[in-house]
Amino acid sequence: MAFQESTVVSHPPQKVFEGLINREFQQHVSDGFRADIDQFTVTPAQPTLSDTAQVTIHRSIDGEQIANRLPSAVQRFVKGRVQVEQSEAWSAASDDGSRNANVTIKVPLAKATGTATIKLIPTDDETGTVVEIAGSVDSKIPFMGSKIAQMAEPQVGKMLTGMTSKLDSWLDQH
Repeated sequence: MAFQESTVVSHPPQKVFEGLINREFQQHVSDGFRADIDQFTVTPAQPTLSDTAQVTIHRSIDGEQIANRLPSAVQRFVKGRVQVEQSEAWSAASDDGSRNANVTIKVPLAKATGTATIKLIPTDDETGTVVEIAGSVDSKIPFMGSKIAQMAEPQVGKMLTGMTSKLDSWLDQH
């Protein structure tokens, strides 16, 4: 099972990219699900149109907040802080301003890894961006991994789409 989502943001791709790699925006997103950002790096620190960029975000969330959303056999293992490690490899902007990213999200506790591609494509009138997200989730927990992945995939897709919706309003204010 995989996820695929698409949404439109009313800002051009470079502005969307700059928002997605902005620590303040990522903190805004993290606050929405009561997570802490433990590490945040962007290399280079202020990428230009011609730069590729690497982004690393490590978040932690109280396990009790998410335990009830997991299969009962896994709930007993969710104690303390749950770590979520996200890495993004962004392409340089193409001639039309579009960019792509390969994203990996790992949750070591669940032995789960999500992989996704994010495409930022200018709208026909070049005033906005179509954000396309596609990916999948895999978990290596014996007997439970497929259930965890099956449950997580739609949530990951919705979370990423929700993030881009929040980005639209955040960019309007910044």
